[in-house]
Amino acid sequence: MIRIFFKMIRWPNLLIVVLAILLMFFFIIRPGLALPPDTGLSAIELLLLIGAVLFIAMGGYVMNDLADVSSDMINKPGKNVFESTFSEKSGKLFYRVFMGVGVLMGTVLSFLTGEGSFSLIFLLTAGLLWFYAERYQCQPLMGNAVVAFLSALSFGLVWLFQVMALRLQHVYVDPLRLHIVNNLVLIYMGFAFWVSLLREIVKDMEDEKGDAQTGCRTFPVVYGLKRAKSVASFVNLVGLFTVFYVQWLFYQWHFVVLFLAFFVIDLFFGIVLLQLINAKTTKQLKKLSLWIKLLMLVGILSMALFYFE
Repeated sequence: MIRIFFKMIRWPNLLIVVLAILLMFFFIIRPGLALPPDTGLSAIELLLLIGAVLFIAMGGYVMNDLADVSSDMINKPGKNVFESTFSEKSGKLFYRVFMGVGVLMGTVLSFLTGEGSFSLIFLLTAGLLWFYAERYQCQPLMGNAVVAFLSALSFGLVWLFQVMALRLQHVYVDPLRLHIVNNLVLIYMGFAFWVSLLREIVKDMEDEKGDAQTGCRTFPVVYGLKRAKSVASFVNLVGLFTVFYVQWLFYQWHFVVLFLAFFVIDLFFGIVLLQLINAKTTKQLKKLSLWIKLLMLVGILSMALFYFE
């Protein structure tokens, strides 16, 4: 039962989220601003942020599984925990508890950093995940964009609340350092958005058969797998050329380590494109999804290298 519970909350994805937040905070924001360690977000505030993001993500996964029971019976028989182990009633209870705890933690964090109104971010995120599962998921590209946006948001929240905490403490920050860190955060948010968008399109291609039979109008269902593959290839190419541009920026900023490291990301984008072009079966699409996950992981790990610039 415990193993199935962890499967339900997608624990590997949660670990990647935690890793992204910690790397952003300790390897980009703190060294980039060059401030004393006792300024900005405290350990408790950072834990509240991580907890809020994790619990809301867990609620989103539960809601997504509940909405996907019918299509998963066709695409992935026996894999959906609400098809075999947990009841729909239990799922809705999990959803409410996870979302409630996540929004509560986010609200406490918002008041601690002097911006109580920022609790709306967590409330709106929870609402957006509900709308995604109920409505946007089966709209061509709309659901993909929502998931990609929320993936990028988790990268940016730690920076937003760090800035709010510094402002509350009246800490002076060098404008040049602030500008550099802000640009790096935007770069990684863009990376997270674009790679997540690519992965969501590919996942829809994997699930095309079940989605078509259950009336879920994803892009591959409405426009066909061939056009979906073309869109995914376009997204991949835009991502690759954007990384080239980011590398040029790193070269201009004399970030030699990041400039060189991003050649690995170039390589992964190239591998994903080749896999995408050749993918014809569900098994090949699943392998492609794995490569995209690895691309995301490599991008996240590259944040640690800024510490050495």
